[in-house]
Amino acid sequence: MKRRLPLLILGYLLLAAPLHAGDDMQEKIRLLEQQIQELKILKAQQDVGKQKTEQCLKAVGREKFCNCIGENLPVDVSFEQYIHTMVTPKEELGYGAMPPEQKKMVDAIVETREKCVEKGFFK
Repeated sequence: MKRRLPLLILGYLLLAAPLHAGDDMQEKIRLLEQQIQELKILKAQQDVGKQKTEQCLKAVGREKFCNCIGENLPVDVSFEQYIHTMVTPKEELGYGAMPPEQKKMVDAIVETREKCVEKGFFK
């Protein structure tokens, strides 16, 4: 019996090692799939930014400014929303009654414009 116990332990370790390696491999696959998904999201965001830049170029015609707008506007803000926000007084937007998340979005739009103008991209 004493001789069998080390053999049983050794057998268990030999069988468990591939199972553990399989778990490591599955974890690596899961991480790779997660990274692929994150890259797809980033690519989609870049495509949206390019679309905003192109729309801005059609309306404004200043490449550096429009690149800045396309790269820095919040992802879920369209160029049309940007224009509407910038040309409508805050009172007419109902800024005072907006929920905090909407106010934050309006503030981000205004900050993006100021950032792009301050950097001299509109000159």
